[in-house]
Amino acid sequence: MSESAQSIIEVLRKSELFRDFSENVLNTMVPWLDKCEFQKGNVICMKGDESDCLYIIDKGEAEINVSSMEGKVITLGVLSDGDVVGEIGLLDKGPRTANVIARTDIQMYKLSRDDFEKLLESFGPKELKAVTSYICYLFRRATNSLEETAFMDADVRVARKMVELFEAENSEKRTDVELVISQVALGQMSGLSREATNKALSHLENEGLLKREYKKIVIPDIDALYDKGDY
Repeated sequence: MSESAQSIIEVLRKSELFRDFSENVLNTMVPWLDKCEFQKGNVICMKGDESDCLYIIDKGEAEINVSSMEGKVITLGVLSDGDVVGEIGLLDKGPRTANVIARTDIQMYKLSRDDFEKLLESFGPKELKAVTSYICYLFRRATNSLEETAFMDADVRVARKMVELFEAENSEKRTDVELVISQVALGQMSGLSREATNKALSHLENEGLLKREYKKIVIPDIDALYDKGDY
């Protein structure tokens, strides 16, 4: 196997969707993946667009959001290395379910709908089980998000969202963690107003769990934030 093919498989192995696929199926995928890049702020796809491909993130971050007719934006999450974008539309053949924006400069691998359909033909029991597990993973994540919005107070919701962002960066660092995110974006991701987000951040700062700096939040002890998030 070539070095480039092996590096692509390593990216696929980071993915919640593809990690448990057999080596043969992953090898089948490699020639069908086209590398593409988007600059920070570029639109990768929009809600309602035709689902003509999926993307696997190699390096960088993408923001998933939806917007109302009045222009209000709610950030649903941030995806990073190994995460998959646009897979739902290929699985159910429906339109895009959300907007995807490059949060940083980002490198991705693209798999077209036609090649995805060919890939399905090579699925064995292992791949079918992996896809079923992935759908359950998405359902659990959506349920947890709804539970947080409905029942958890603002401080806990903000703490949990910052922990999620830390985990998305795959960082081993435990002290002086820096999250480059605005208060507005953090509030959107937590489902909170600007005022509620500011109040929650003030509470957490008073507890010594974070320090606010220009366009970033410094977390002196990520384990303490885990405790606050009630994990």
